Amino acid sequence: MHITEPLPGEKRARLAFGLEWRAYPIKEAKDGRSRYAEDFTATHCVEMKVGSEMLAGFCAPEPSQLRRVKLYSGAARVAMLERVRARPAVLVLMQDEQMVHLVYVVRGAVHNDEVVSLATAAKRREAIAQQCGKQGLALLVLASGGALAAGDEPFSPAELLQLKGVGRIRRVPAGVPNVVMVLLISAVVGLAGKAVYGAFNPPPIVNAGPSWTQSYDLAVQEAFVHAPLASSLAPQLLARFDSLETNRDGFQFDHATCPASGYCRLTYRRMGGTFEDFARRAPASMLPLTFDRAGNTLEARGPAVPTVKGVLAAARGSWPDEQSLIKALQTPPQRMSELPDTLKSFGYVVLLEPSRAVLSTPPPANEAHGPLIREGRWEIDGYRWQGPLLERLPSNMTLETLEVKLDTAAPDELGKVGIHFVAKGKFYVVQ
Repeated sequence: MHITEPLPGEKRARLAFGLEWRAYPIKEAKDGRSRYAEDFTATHCVEMKVGSEMLAGFCAPEPSQLRRVKLYSGAARVAMLERVRARPAVLVLMQDEQMVHLVYVVRGAVHNDEVVSLATAAKRREAIAQQCGKQGLALLVLASGGALAAGDEPFSPAELLQLKGVGRIRRVPAGVPNVVMVLLISAVVGLAGKAVYGAFNPPPIVNAGPSWTQSYDLAVQEAFVHAPLASSLAPQLLARFDSLETNRDGFQFDHATCPASGYCRLTYRRMGGTFEDFARRAPASMLPLTFDRAGNTLEARGPAVPTVKGVLAAARGSWPDEQSLIKALQTPPQRMSELPDTLKSFGYVVLLEPSRAVLSTPPPANEAHGPLIREGRWEIDGYRWQGPLLERLPSNMTLETLEVKLDTAAPDELGKVGIHFVAKGKFYVVQ
């Protein structure tokens, strides 16, 4: 996600691009919002109605990015422009120094909300134009920026400033999904009966609560209940897609999302096929299938996530400290290769967030303790051929999710088509 500079005339307002967008029925808004917020580990979202569905963009801005700032979705404002809503498909490209904000809207709904480099913008434009041609959509391109090719019509980012108050990004409500309410009511009834019994049979007096050390030990124990080693799980997961058919019965593989356990989830994009043909020929290993209401995509069960060794708190003595981890993964020689320039040009990027305490409550001043474990989040973007680099990740890094995507805008050296991956997880260090 990228946040712009303060908007002219609105010192506290800024636009955000690069949100994750999903649609769900308006009647099931609470359940849909909660489910996707959990999937994306999102804390904030923006919602807009499109027909009978609710379209929402999810993000997780840092607290420092929200201090005295109001965030608005740039993609939402683009989708609300009159001339965008009046066209079947619109692609908006806005140059911002060395990056480009890319927003692709189909029938008023945001399909793509990306932040790409200048070198990638032209390839993404071509790929989306080809996609529209296959779907029979007339594409209108609006471009702004001296380094971008001219669009079909003139466009100025100042048009977004006229929609003041539109696309406000707010914290995801902490409501309880409807599916939980029946169980909750049953539990309340049961607890009420226990409370009546307890009124006549008061419990014995117990200690006030656990000590800080006990709370810290519990937090560490919970952190490592399921913490698969990234250097083992990520390469094995990538290898499971080597034999995947990218085209099946008029559908093309788009992306797959893999959790740390269970099964991956495949998403195919329709390229002239029918859901009936795909369902009739799909093997049992891909069931159950889920079809998109808009008729553009379908989801199927993917490969099983292998079981690997986990990161162990007992091995903390062999972990690198935070600065050593940064130096190994992010410095210019970086990227665990002797050819950093080559890798950098292919988009192998490592992101490390600052670590934080496993237990948010600081230890009491009068309580002695040894070295404390801290945790942080990491993300690595790259291409399939760079997968072996993941095998060299340190032993303090766990994998939480892996997304594998068919990239039709890959570098020329890869034949303009490549398998791109985004791996995410946590790292642990000792303070």
